Amino acid sequence: MNELVAVKPILALGSAIGEITPTQQRRIGGSAFNVARTLRRLHAPVINGMPVGNGEWGVAIEAEMDLLGIPVLLRHGLMDNGWRRPNGEYVAGCETQWNKAQLAMLPLTEDTLIYINGEQLAGENGEALREWLTRLPFDQPRLIDIGSHMGLLDEDFFAMLSDSHTLLTLSRDALATLCGADDPLAGAQRFAAAHNLALICRLGRDGVWICDGDSPPLRAGEYPAAAAGDTHSAGLLAGLSAGLPLAQAVELANLRAPAAP
Repeated sequence: MNELVAVKPILALGSAIGEITPTQQRRIGGSAFNVARTLRRLHAPVINGMPVGNGEWGVAIEAEMDLLGIPVLLRHGLMDNGWRRPNGEYVAGCETQWNKAQLAMLPLTEDTLIYINGEQLAGENGEALREWLTRLPFDQPRLIDIGSHMGLLDEDFFAMLSDSHTLLTLSRDALATLCGADDPLAGAQRFAAAHNLALICRLGRDGVWICDGDSPPLRAGEYPAAAAGDTHSAGLLAGLSAGLPLAQAVELANLRAPAAP
């Protein structure tokens, strides 16, 4: 893995937002932006699928994107980007406004990998994204970090995703919400088999497991407890972009992404 060369483009689809820390510092965050930033630090090619608005946060976000070398493809002329207050309260912005025409502008090839967070898919604002994601023109892998919004995505959505190219990455809590609180791996296996997709189960000190519903659950190396979901997703995508098998890509996510500079 020392000579990893990521070559397939990765579409980071979702939010870039402003954040004000408790010490009043300003920074740029959002799941898609965090993933894109880590991918660029891993020298992976990124397609910018994050809307940029027309206010002060939009200006700051575009400046950060320029530094990462990911040109803005989606602009919103009427709204600024959202932001998060020091107490964690979220003020929504243009990253919650999606439509078919906007999504049709994104450049896709059969080699493009796609990342999206469940926050963007949930609710009425995510309807256009959900429809787009289930009607892609190619069979490229889709990595969805379900996150805390798993409960807002219904069974019909998962049924429409059913194919071997969809990967769901979940924390222990999200897995319990999706599959029940008993045996997480048994529940993940049942869900994977029923929907013909694979689950990446991030169980903290118990490691990361791949459940595809066909083979027995596979533990892919150790999982650093300090690694964030966004960082883990970026490492996984970088590995897939370099052509690694899924198990090796998960190992890369476990071992290398948390140490990305």
